Amino acid sequence: MVLTPFLLLLGFCEALSPHVLNNQPDIALDIDRSPTLTPNQELLKIGSKFAIASDLELCSNMTLHKVFLDFPGSNAVDAAVTVALCIGMINFFNSGIGGGGFAVVSTKEESVTYDFRETAPLLSNNTMYDGLGDFASVVGGLSIAVPGELAGLYDMWSEYGSGKISWQNVLQPVIDLGYHGWEIQEVLGASLGAYEYFLRMNFEDWQFVFNEDGSIKKKGDWLKRPTLAKTLEVLAKNGSVAPFYDPNSYLVKSMVSKIKERGGIITREDFSLYKAEKQKPLSVLIRSGWENMPNNDLTVLTSSGSSSGAALIAALKVLDAFPSVTGGDYSTQQTYELVEAMKWLASARSRLGDYGGGDELPSRIQKVLNDPWIQHAVLKIKENGNDSNFRTLPNWKDYHPAYEMNEPHGTAHFSVVDDKHNAVSLTTTVNLLFGSLVHDPVTGVIFNNEMDDFSIAGRSNSFGLAPSAYNLIEPGKRPLSSCVPTIILNELGFPDLVVGASGGSRISPSILQVIVRKYWYQMPLLETIAYPRVHHQLLPDILEVESFPMVGKALIAELVKMGHTPKEMPSRSVVNGICRVNAEWHAVSDYWRKRGIAAAM
Repeated sequence: MVLTPFLLLLGFCEALSPHVLNNQPDIALDIDRSPTLTPNQELLKIGSKFAIASDLELCSNMTLHKVFLDFPGSNAVDAAVTVALCIGMINFFNSGIGGGGFAVVSTKEESVTYDFRETAPLLSNNTMYDGLGDFASVVGGLSIAVPGELAGLYDMWSEYGSGKISWQNVLQPVIDLGYHGWEIQEVLGASLGAYEYFLRMNFEDWQFVFNEDGSIKKKGDWLKRPTLAKTLEVLAKNGSVAPFYDPNSYLVKSMVSKIKERGGIITREDFSLYKAEKQKPLSVLIRSGWENMPNNDLTVLTSSGSSSGAALIAALKVLDAFPSVTGGDYSTQQTYELVEAMKWLASARSRLGDYGGGDELPSRIQKVLNDPWIQHAVLKIKENGNDSNFRTLPNWKDYHPAYEMNEPHGTAHFSVVDDKHNAVSLTTTVNLLFGSLVHDPVTGVIFNNEMDDFSIAGRSNSFGLAPSAYNLIEPGKRPLSSCVPTIILNELGFPDLVVGASGGSRISPSILQVIVRKYWYQMPLLETIAYPRVHHQLLPDILEVESFPMVGKALIAELVKMGHTPKEMPSRSVVNGICRVNAEWHAVSDYWRKRGIAAAM
């Protein structure tokens, strides 16, 4: 049965419960995602040469052996391509070649960032969803933006790969995995179960997720993706990603046909015009001076373009005005300062949006990075923290957000380092679970629904703020993303922390909290990632807390006295990171929230 776009939308609304729709950031599934105060030390992986922290132990270990060990001299950039494609092969509910993302690359010679975010089709416009209901930008062909992941991976590899391993050999482990298959683990199994109704309704396109007896595959079952493996094989033999963007290739013809069948407007020309953008990372020096030793004079590198990197930089500059306190995690004053920085981060983010590439930032973004804006935020935090009488500002308007922000969604992040001081921090996504829910069975590509990350003109809101003028749909434009892949260099210019997160709007505050724990509170990486996190995005004016019992009744009471409305919420962000400790790599994946396990040697 081939569904019309209308029936596709109707089926989606019937299939997905309000709980699933309202908890889309990253993954809202019936699995335990609790943080812990007693993390298993076996989840800390230590190595002297290589380390990979990703959502999937299989991908971490496979890349370690099939790239680093099988090809001596290969580097972190080579490995990053294999990890990215492996995660997209297995965890296809949150990433894949039908999506896009950002990467920060640091080498001994230079540091760069790649924006391979998806772009709006040439036929798109800012009124394209008028009269189509709330789900036209969420599911089906009209929600799909032009995929960019492959373009970004190839550009990164061709420019900064080691030269010791061919493009074919970088892809081959993932190709073999797609043909041979793998045993489904907990998170993928839960994702398939949550979306069974829709997948079954579109059985012809999604046959690969069903068993021969017609049952949906679940944890413990074997799954293969031979059509995606074949697509990667075409690219491997070509030695590039050109066939994926060639308007005359069978890959593009098939993808465009499927998107059109599902009501989309992407054309072959859209694929041919797509380009990843290479830029200088946004950077800031933090914790300068002897008083911050041993974690002093650190350089933070993060993504620019259509990412939220500038908001993270702004928040770090605000917190840099406050002293380090060893063991300060969840003490009253330090929590007050952290949450206030998160609220100013959200205000800064309301000014962001794609500005067409290049290294010159528009004035609206420069404003939140310049001293007057930073000093104003610092002054407000200090004024309301006098005499230990900590008070958040009484109204969200006091933080001066420029626009209402849309709610971005799920992603996958991984970090990679090698023995030559190269590092990659990469975040990639197809947006909501299974993206647009459109799968092309000929190419094996599952398409994003990244158009939903644009601000929609005229869409109702509850706060009296207009949708962001900087994030409205325009042909060829990239929607604003929450992604902030980050690398922190020590005073010698070598990678000290490589980190990133998934989880939509929770990404930037999660990375902020991880950095503060590591460098302000002197916490080990295992505890930094495993411990419960808090989140505030200004609107709604709620302070999310992952676990009231772990944070403690006393602090919750203090937060209420400050004027916050704490709300216990399940984990919605997943952090994967690597840090340098005494000439060794310490790698930690967020096992507690997404079952990832790192690899190092």
